[in-house]
Amino acid sequence: MRKIILMGLILSLLSSGLTGCYNRVEMDDTVAVTGFGIDVDGEQKVIHFQVASPSSKPEGGGTAKVETVVLKGKAPGYAQAAREITLRFPRTPVWSLATTILLGEQVARKDLDLMMDFVSRNRFIRPNMLLFLAAGATPEEVLQVKTPPENYSALALVKIIRGQESQSGIYLPVTLRDFRTKYVTAGIEPVLPQVKIEEADGEKILRLQGVAVFRDRRMVGELNEKESRGLRILDPGEKRGGLVTVNLSGDTETGPLEDMVTMEIIRSRARCTPSFNPDGTVEILIDIEADGNLYEQTSAENLQTTANLARLEQLTSQSIKENALACIHKAQLLGSDIFGWGAMISRQNPALWQQLKADWPAHFSDLQVQAEVNYSVRRTYLIEAPVPIKN
Repeated sequence: MRKIILMGLILSLLSSGLTGCYNRVEMDDTVAVTGFGIDVDGEQKVIHFQVASPSSKPEGGGTAKVETVVLKGKAPGYAQAAREITLRFPRTPVWSLATTILLGEQVARKDLDLMMDFVSRNRFIRPNMLLFLAAGATPEEVLQVKTPPENYSALALVKIIRGQESQSGIYLPVTLRDFRTKYVTAGIEPVLPQVKIEEADGEKILRLQGVAVFRDRRMVGELNEKESRGLRILDPGEKRGGLVTVNLSGDTETGPLEDMVTMEIIRSRARCTPSFNPDGTVEILIDIEADGNLYEQTSAENLQTTANLARLEQLTSQSIKENALACIHKAQLLGSDIFGWGAMISRQNPALWQQLKADWPAHFSDLQVQAEVNYSVRRTYLIEAPVPIKN
């Protein structure tokens, strides 16, 4: 028994000696960071923290209200700017709880090297955090927007981009790990979903709108909604969710409103393969397989006949193809290989890549692309025929 007690004392002493407390911080002295923004102001680096700040409980009991507080630091370096905040804020920000990083347009268009070392070296910044570009506004302004029912806009942005994937199917979430990998890999360029501030009924709201495109350490342009859909459909791996609107007249842009049909994408998969020609040129072959459902129609026509379903499949395939080609055209116009075709060539034909890589943006812009899309209708949901329209 004495041996057991003695052993317990020894283990207690060892454990107390092994647990260093030089950087220990009491819970009451900390505050959770839900998200932060990174930007530049002239030659100064700017960082913004969105922190959770629960207010005192109302009189008579009840739940304490949660207020959003955005802190700002400015200094020659980002680490110094972050610590500058502690000179006037009484609690220590806990970075490891943050879910979102917002990049400002100023730093994105100037030079990403200004911030990549900071976000890569800092051990409290998790690689699975989601990145966004604050377009037309500063990160501070985005973080200050209220997003009910969510208490914090940084957390709301995560739910918005995750939710739209299965519903609208427009934008790809981008983690810090993904962004950093593409940033340092030859033959592929990173992108970021953009968040903008809009006004509705006198209130500011956040909206995902467009995708920022990068090349050689800086932002060079953006994709619109149609091109962003194309980027998601071209992304490797299986994708789930999304809607495509087609017009029975064949003209989705100017066709009659009553001929509009909404098709749902249940799943899709794109395969991009480089084809090496004898003359040394490269062609990209794209094959997209997708299936989904008839989701909504505005006409009284019965679309559930064999002929009409075949027509819907053809129209939907064409719409998906147009989105993909629109994205490819914009990327080639910007000279930014956001698809990683250069990286594919480097793996499959290293000798050819050695010849192309020095001037890859120009070669990428001249690539010929062949795309095939096959969309199949699986079902038409609950009703067997369209709702009749009264004359």
